[in-house]
Amino acid sequence: MSLLEFFEPTILTIKLLVRFWWLWLAPSLFVIFRGLWLVWRQQLYMSSISWVSLELKMPREIEKSPKAMEQVLAALYPLRNSPGDIMDTYQAGEVTLWWSLEIFSFGGDIHFLMRIPEKHKRIIVSNLYANYPMIEVEEVPDYLDRLPQTFEGLRKTGQDIWGGEVVLKKEDAYPIRTYLQFENLEESMAVDPIAGLMETLSRLDRHENLFFQIVIRPADDAWKKKGEMLIKQLKIEGQKTIVGPLGEFTDRPIRTPGETETLKAIEESLSKPGYETLIRYVYMTHKDRMSGEAKDFARRSIMTALNQYMSQDLNSFERNPKVTTDVKWTYYPWVFVSMRLEARKARIWSALRMRRIPEHHVGHKLLNLSPLHANVGQRTSILNTEELATLFHPPTHIVLTGPLIKRVEAKKMGPSVGLEMFEDKE
Repeated sequence: MSLLEFFEPTILTIKLLVRFWWLWLAPSLFVIFRGLWLVWRQQLYMSSISWVSLELKMPREIEKSPKAMEQVLAALYPLRNSPGDIMDTYQAGEVTLWWSLEIFSFGGDIHFLMRIPEKHKRIIVSNLYANYPMIEVEEVPDYLDRLPQTFEGLRKTGQDIWGGEVVLKKEDAYPIRTYLQFENLEESMAVDPIAGLMETLSRLDRHENLFFQIVIRPADDAWKKKGEMLIKQLKIEGQKTIVGPLGEFTDRPIRTPGETETLKAIEESLSKPGYETLIRYVYMTHKDRMSGEAKDFARRSIMTALNQYMSQDLNSFERNPKVTTDVKWTYYPWVFVSMRLEARKARIWSALRMRRIPEHHVGHKLLNLSPLHANVGQRTSILNTEELATLFHPPTHIVLTGPLIKRVEAKKMGPSVGLEMFEDKE
């Protein structure tokens, strides 16, 4: 076969495309235009959102378990918004709003914060006070405004960062180990699941900062449908159809207690509201210190704290290598190592400041493309309210017996009488 004959099918295809350009060009341009228009309207919608930061100030003792925070998150799930019609989609550019649950430490000084759309402030504050009457919720300036807006500006101050994002290792329907498994009837044996993270944040010296960010967005029911399919698949595994004298029958294998518990855990997980979740962490210190012990602490501290939520039969967390600021010459594409590393650091610093969560439309990813970091590996996981409450909740008195965070000395009796419960006032 000659070279011309080998390429003959390709040449014929090109000729047909050129000859009948009027059949495919207009639909293609329409699809491209529609995508660009949608991304533009959504960007305008997101830029119009007004944000507020609410700091949670803890009393000396909190006796409520993370169940109280689970109630808060369950009550907030109905705030989920989505485009109702074509005008909401293509004219208003409406997207589902998101919130950020944050724990950060400046030199060992730990703070809890929620960054939310201002339109949700009153109902969120009301739910926090309803479930935690003893805490104080104060609107504060964004703590990240103290720091340079860009990584280049951060570099000029002599600082360096190490950051990453965390995802679930298995399918979303498999739950992690939650606060219910940490509880014990004997108070002396009880463990607060947030204690490990608090201890990590308290270990920083005055030259170190660590930001732990959980960005959440109420999910639709698609993840539950996938979970139901997973349950069906697990139930039929090992089944055999046997043909006997009386006809065909299904031989169901005897499940072990562990397999039964796994199915039960998945079913219970699917019964709770779910949130699209992106877990992000960034460690910051002086660039001269970003080596040896400090770098090892940055790489391992958060993952070590999250390992306590691991369940061998269910789910666990793992670092997303496509986003983490860890680049070597052995990693694809093997070239421009230092430049790719700087690009990753710049991207994760921007994502931290913006509390960015991936949008579903591919156009948003194209807008953030970088020649050195395509950012195509960023992804979210689905965590239900029980799992999120395990990761983020006001620490109980078990943790607060140590001087880890500043506490409110005076007890707060409850929310003010004039606090508006709903967002719109007649």
